Amino acid sequence: MGKTSKITTKQLEDIAWRNHPLTWRNNRGAIKTKTGYITYGIPDPPHGRKPDKLKGGDRIGWTDVIVTPDMVGKTVAVFTSIEIKGSGDQLKPGQIKWHNLVLRNGGISEIWKANGEIIKNEIG
Repeated sequence: MGKTSKITTKQLEDIAWRNHPLTWRNNRGAIKTKTGYITYGIPDPPHGRKPDKLKGGDRIGWTDVIVTPDMVGKTVAVFTSIEIKGSGDQLKPGQIKWHNLVLRNGGISEIWKANGEIIKNEIG
């Protein structure tokens, strides 16, 4: 992806999707009902709108990987998390924790920024 300052968040998400077609939008939130909250998304958000310790990527799914000789010919699904950051968007602590957690557990996690940068390593 070439560097540009004019890319929209939607365009960035489309590019990320083309590079990771087995990922889907991770909508997260909570709906208050008469009996409590219904939460949705990965990871499950806290009830209500309290701060998250972990915030899952914007796109989640898997990446097909052909493994080493001991599993010749087998393809495995590696958990994949993609965070999209449009121009002016800042990473939240819970997003950094999620990104690092996925990487530490053998998954693929990338943070795509509108300036063309793609972060694929742990963030200190």
